[in-house]
Amino acid sequence: MSKRRRSAYIGCSVDAQAGALRLRYRWHKKQRTHRLHLADTPENREAAEKLKRVVAACVGAGRDPRPVLEECRQGEKSEGGTANAPSALTISRYYERWVATKVPPEVRRAQAIDYRRHIRGYVLPALGDLPLESVTARDILGLRTELRQRGLSLKYVKNILAGSFKAMLREARLVDHELSRDPFEGITWPRVEVPGPDPFTRDERQRILGWFQGKRFGFHVGLATNGPRLRPHPHFHAFVHTLFWTGMRPSEAAALQWGDVDLERGVLQVVRSRHLYEDSAPKTERARRTVELLPETVRVLRAIQPLRAIPQTPVFVNTNGRPLEPRAFPHWYACLRALGIRSRGVYSCKDTYVSTVLPLKPIPWIEEQTGVAYVTLKKHYGRWIPRPGVDPASTELERLAKGAELCTPDTISPAPSFRETLVGSGEIAAGEECRGGESNPYTLAGCGF
Repeated sequence: MSKRRRSAYIGCSVDAQAGALRLRYRWHKKQRTHRLHLADTPENREAAEKLKRVVAACVGAGRDPRPVLEECRQGEKSEGGTANAPSALTISRYYERWVATKVPPEVRRAQAIDYRRHIRGYVLPALGDLPLESVTARDILGLRTELRQRGLSLKYVKNILAGSFKAMLREARLVDHELSRDPFEGITWPRVEVPGPDPFTRDERQRILGWFQGKRFGFHVGLATNGPRLRPHPHFHAFVHTLFWTGMRPSEAAALQWGDVDLERGVLQVVRSRHLYEDSAPKTERARRTVELLPETVRVLRAIQPLRAIPQTPVFVNTNGRPLEPRAFPHWYACLRALGIRSRGVYSCKDTYVSTVLPLKPIPWIEEQTGVAYVTLKKHYGRWIPRPGVDPASTELERLAKGAELCTPDTISPAPSFRETLVGSGEIAAGEECRGGESNPYTLAGCGF
């Protein structure tokens, strides 16, 4: 093997020396050898191959495999020639093996971060020393109660246990065969309240777009000493306009490249999403779709199209010329504060689009346009779905307002005054003075009717 190929090798191999197995791998450009002290038998070879894959994954992820290799000491032989009884594989030790393979592009970057944050921060301090095979549903329920008492929301606790921890135990059971049963069997969860859609009004949408269109943003000036230059940045306006008028998720719009946009036909392709400064696959398989563009959206996108753009050129960039990151878009909240609009996330742009088109377009078209299944549309946006036989342009309040027009001032009898009410009930005599008078706020006259 040439020097160039040898330096690029990041795997691990198993061989035998003097009848004992050993692992060979490269770490920090140096050849490393780890003796397993296992006889070269087919059974031990199979175990060594399994450990070899874990070491190769650690090296490929840039992690030192030596902590993982400490586990192989459980197979060493005693001085008397008999094998020591293997120590129980704890949750902490299995986690180190498992998480070594959870790196991009095998998993999304955000998911890899969640795995480490959830299990290291919450599971291992409580259950890390517990043998993997002995974990039970009661242990999981006890940890759930402890986390809830610490003030964590039910949704976050469910993400930790029923998301990250369950994924690790599922792989231990189905892939590594370290578990013979599913500890989560029988565990139920209370209903998690998910915030409903919160769309903007038509007036709020126009004001937001107008703010981004006229706002002057700061640009770096390099070695100049006159401070940042202020000028409009059309990419921000185009980004928000696209969210309002296509039904795309912010992560999908931020990942758009000019090779995905066909302005002549007025369509674009959603083939990726952007999260934590990294492009990856869309959120769901249905999210991979073709989106139709309004003529105004075509005009806005054409205005920011570079003269010489390759297919990989990002459509929306920040003031530094780098791809836009939805989680690092502080101008959105600055806009809402400046306009005095109630604060809500940029995802509400999608809610605004869906609530706008639901009364106007057929459901199959909306499913294809937004990448959202009808079941989800009905669950989250059911109040905007028109009912059969009901005019979609007429809401309950509008129909109530129309009904109020049937009562004209001529047909409304004047309400009795407070004095007349008391006289009629016999509370006061006809000539007695009423202290409350007509200014009593609880009469209909006092309320302005």
